[in-house]
Amino acid sequence: MRALLVATPDQKYKTLFLTAIMTGARQGETLGLKWADVDFDRKQIHINRTFNSGRFFPPKTKESVRAIDCPPTLLHEFRLWKIASPPNSNDLVFANEAGGPMNYSNMVQRYFHKALRDAKIKRIRWHDLRHTYARLLLCQGENIKYIQSQLGHSSPTVTLNVYSHLMKNENQEAACRLEDTIFSHGSKMVADIKKEVTP
Repeated sequence: MRALLVATPDQKYKTLFLTAIMTGARQGETLGLKWADVDFDRKQIHINRTFNSGRFFPPKTKESVRAIDCPPTLLHEFRLWKIASPPNSNDLVFANEAGGPMNYSNMVQRYFHKALRDAKIKRIRWHDLRHTYARLLLCQGENIKYIQSQLGHSSPTVTLNVYSHLMKNENQEAACRLEDTIFSHGSKMVADIKKEVTP
């Protein structure tokens, strides 16, 4: 992901790619984002619409209407891009040169695939950025309900069905935390066990 961003010198597309990487928003949600949806105070973006096939639509489900937490790096890039971006009548964060909604196919072909080539990354789909976001949150051990809410899935079950193959089957850290919870405060049993396993 870092290599992809380094290979994207254009500020608009660098901010666009960073948004996809750091929020897991769907392609249409990202292209439909308006400046009014960027909440700098709460450090979130609000998903209120999607742009597909040349039209704006409401999000696909009620759970898709959501607020996604933004890290400081993304908020910083939003601030820089808001200053640099030309105003447009639609208030779009990522408008085309004429000020209208961006064409997804053109963006992918001209900028995303080029950045992948320049970064020497094998070709991936735009949607793979969303999968990467989900995978990283899972690897960090984030709560599945939180991940579901950020991705806009209809339920945690959907998230588990899509991403359960990425979850570890072993977690020694969790087992140790359980032990600490049960036997904390100087338990004699834990002290005796530690004596036994100490070389």
